[in-house]
Amino acid sequence: MSAESAVYEALMYACSQDAQMLKPAEQKLAEWEIQPGFHLTLVKIFSDQTLDANVRWMASLYFKNGVLKYWRNNAPNGIAQDEKREIRQQLLLKFNEPVQQIAVQIAVLIGNISRYDGPTEWQELVPTLVKAVQSEDSLVQYRGLLVLLHVVKVLYSKRLQRDRYQFQQLTSTLYDFVLNLWDGFTQLFFKNICEQNGAIDVCATNLEKATLSLRILKKLTIYGFTAPHQSESCMMLFKVAFQRLKDLLECRLRVKRLQHRDGGAPNGEAIELAGKLTTNVEKFIVKHMKFMNLFYEQHPASFVEFVPTSFEFCFHYVFHEGTNLIFEDNVITFPNFAIQCLSLLKGILSQNTVFVEQAKERINSAKEDFFTPERLSYIFEKIIVHYFLLTPEEFEQWDTDPEAYTSDEGGDSWKFNLRACAEAFYMILFQKYSPQLIQELQKYIAKSQSITLTENSDMHDLLIKDSIYNATGLAVFSLFDEINFDEWFTQQLLAELKFKSHNFRIIRKRIIWLVGRWTSVRFSKALRPQVYRACLELLQPSEDLAVRLTASKTLRSIMEDFEFVGEQFVEFLEPVIALLFALLKEAVECETKMTVLHVMTFIIEKMSLSIRIDVQSLVHYLPLLWEESRDHNMLRCAIISTLLQIIKAFYEIPPSEQIVSFIFHILEMSTNVNEPSHVYLLDEGLELWVVVIHYSRTMNQELLNLCENLVPLIQQSSSNMHMCLGIAQAYIFLDTDVFLPRYGQEIVKSCQYLLTDLRAQGVVMINRFFLTILQAAPKIGIELLRPYLVDVFRAYYQQTEFQPILQVYLQIIARVLINDQVTFSAMLSEVGGGGGSQEALQKLMNRWLKGMPMVTKLDEKKLLALALCSLLTVSNAVISDCFGDIMSNITETLNDIMSEDEQTGTKVDTLVLTDDNDGEIGLTLFGYGFIDSDVIQDEAPHFGRCRTICMRDPTHVVVLKDYLQNQLIVLRNTIGDQRYQSLMAQVDPQTIDELSAFVVLGVKRVVSEEQ
Repeated sequence: MSAESAVYEALMYACSQDAQMLKPAEQKLAEWEIQPGFHLTLVKIFSDQTLDANVRWMASLYFKNGVLKYWRNNAPNGIAQDEKREIRQQLLLKFNEPVQQIAVQIAVLIGNISRYDGPTEWQELVPTLVKAVQSEDSLVQYRGLLVLLHVVKVLYSKRLQRDRYQFQQLTSTLYDFVLNLWDGFTQLFFKNICEQNGAIDVCATNLEKATLSLRILKKLTIYGFTAPHQSESCMMLFKVAFQRLKDLLECRLRVKRLQHRDGGAPNGEAIELAGKLTTNVEKFIVKHMKFMNLFYEQHPASFVEFVPTSFEFCFHYVFHEGTNLIFEDNVITFPNFAIQCLSLLKGILSQNTVFVEQAKERINSAKEDFFTPERLSYIFEKIIVHYFLLTPEEFEQWDTDPEAYTSDEGGDSWKFNLRACAEAFYMILFQKYSPQLIQELQKYIAKSQSITLTENSDMHDLLIKDSIYNATGLAVFSLFDEINFDEWFTQQLLAELKFKSHNFRIIRKRIIWLVGRWTSVRFSKALRPQVYRACLELLQPSEDLAVRLTASKTLRSIMEDFEFVGEQFVEFLEPVIALLFALLKEAVECETKMTVLHVMTFIIEKMSLSIRIDVQSLVHYLPLLWEESRDHNMLRCAIISTLLQIIKAFYEIPPSEQIVSFIFHILEMSTNVNEPSHVYLLDEGLELWVVVIHYSRTMNQELLNLCENLVPLIQQSSSNMHMCLGIAQAYIFLDTDVFLPRYGQEIVKSCQYLLTDLRAQGVVMINRFFLTILQAAPKIGIELLRPYLVDVFRAYYQQTEFQPILQVYLQIIARVLINDQVTFSAMLSEVGGGGGSQEALQKLMNRWLKGMPMVTKLDEKKLLALALCSLLTVSNAVISDCFGDIMSNITETLNDIMSEDEQTGTKVDTLVLTDDNDGEIGLTLFGYGFIDSDVIQDEAPHFGRCRTICMRDPTHVVVLKDYLQNQLIVLRNTIGDQRYQSLMAQVDPQTIDELSAFVVLGVKRVVSEEQ
């Protein structure tokens, strides 16, 4: 069997659905793909039109993947240059591929090759494609265009300066040719349509070729010119394009009538072909408009010349009365075209681009000439009486899917939805021409106020009112000084909310939306209870679902306002929560449930200081909602956030056994690495865990059992490490004697293991956690960390440059020294090696005393000073030699932390914690970067535990100057006055003077002796 036959057979088996045939074939092909000649064989197979189409398509796929993996010159097992050369020749031999699917694959892979072998290396590529496009064979012509499109798409996407220059060179070569193709195929299409006997399939073919030409032209125009206005051909394109669009819009109507002509295909087939052709014509038109929009975005200065034409063109088709090209019975039948026209108007009006002064003046002049008061009035009228009116399609969606109808799409939805696009254009127009449009809007508001509604009012009146209210709501930020909304609300809108007939749902929904919009602008606080009452009515289960959802969003908007008064809402709190629960249960879509749940969560959070309602309904429903949302992890995240707010809100009320059980079930699931859903729920679960610990008054078994999940999370070394360490820290503060003996060793080992593979920030974080252990439980902490302390001492001992992590190491060493000098000495002996502990102490003290001035945090600096003070009474030559520098660093610390008491005039240690100054010191203990400060509330029991730890910490308990005084007295009594005076002689005189302000040194002056 030849190599080509073997590859063909393997490809045939690779197409099989039988796994026993498929797997060996895929394995063989994977082995062969690095063999010389394999990819050339694939080309020969998919180029042979006599072979099975499925096998050929599979060959093209394998080849395309091979190009991506092996075509680069430096690729491992790359394709040889001779094989590449022959492959390129083979690919350009035929452009008559009859199977569209295979033709597209060939076009894509030729494009991929051109990424590596551009026009400069593959010199015959572009001339061959041009020759194919010039062929009289329609299929060859079409395939040539398809390949050229994919080559251009690949080449324009390359971003190196050299590649951009090459693409510009390619553009200069091809532009006129492609421009003529677009024009020629478009003209041929027009001719086909005008000929009564023209076949629809011929029309369709020429239209497809015109579309491909336009797509190529678009890439060349947008990305192939640095200054398109300097190209005569490029400017000619846009001069012709507007007329071509007019012709195409007329052609669109003519295509629709093709199915009614005599002769030709059978009527049913003609209808289908004409329908497809109509769709393709519309796509062709929209592509032209998208081209113009993109050209303006990328090259606004080059588009300046066409701004007046764009204004007239878009106005004529989108607003002008009587045009029949996109309207039928006053309904737009071509919304995608209207969207593009409005987008172009919006883009030019927005004018976010920085123009040269001349271009800016021309655009402003064009705007001034076009947007006259008369035309603005006309446009405004068309927006109100046409674009803002609810359509039959919207009513159908309202009835069949109210949740989707009320969803807030936001973002770029205006680019795809006609109503959203019209609203976006209206807001830009209002922003640019506020004085004129405010007057127009006031006229319509007055008109709406003159329309007296009854239960049997005409639908048209309701739609007009809805449109006017929509226009008012969208422009609220321009109207706050122009309209007395309080008066309008009390005298008209409130009354209109009371109409309960089915059609009035339109007005109820719009008014409550309008109130939500206006609240953030100007709305009397005294009237807010009436809005709460109205929302209460509109949230009733008997109300339309879309109205209820809108009312819930308005409720949140009002409560978000900075003028919100919680006392006004207290009486509505319980019924609103109950109605929101009912709405939550009735909603079907996950997004809707999340929206309503977020409203509830926000209300609970906002009212947490006033809230005193029964939470049994909440407790009963949330577990049910949790089970129902098994397939909606985002909804479960929202449920966890709600629970978090409930715990904060009800911290004074002992939670029921049911909610406790539910909370621990959620925590177990969301933080268990063996649960698949933990990937989605972990962030919220960790936040809930933190709050549960912070608000727990005592350790319980459920809380302790959760720690089984903590070690695996720490071991993951993920972005959540800071939260995990914060949780471990909170457990230590909650019950040190229970938590550390059970989990301390495992957590320390896991953290120690991670230190070998972490960046500096992670290393600092873990060592800060170790520092917390020593701070909260010195005795247990030293015992747990003893294996690691050797690494800390050694790292500090061996480092030659002062780095941020060394500050943390030094804090750890200082805490060991203060709490256990025996362990401190043992560590020195272990790291000293042959030099012994004296040499180790010497190096340690040298680095300590040099590095201490770089410590900026006062509490850390005081800790180091306290540790140095503890060394003063140690009988050791190293300490004696360093005595002067030790005293200098302690003095500097005293200067930093001591301040004069305003009442007594005496100097006090500002870091000592008392009932009067615990707010001032900020309780730095629990900062350390684990938990955000806003999570730790003053009312949380965790706050009290932090204060208790602080009250035991030497930094916040010991007065440094008193401790220093006591150590100096002990030192003098121990070594005698003569030796004491000798040591003091090492201290700089200026330091002696500064130190004398804090302690009694007992230093004898030696000035007379010197004399």
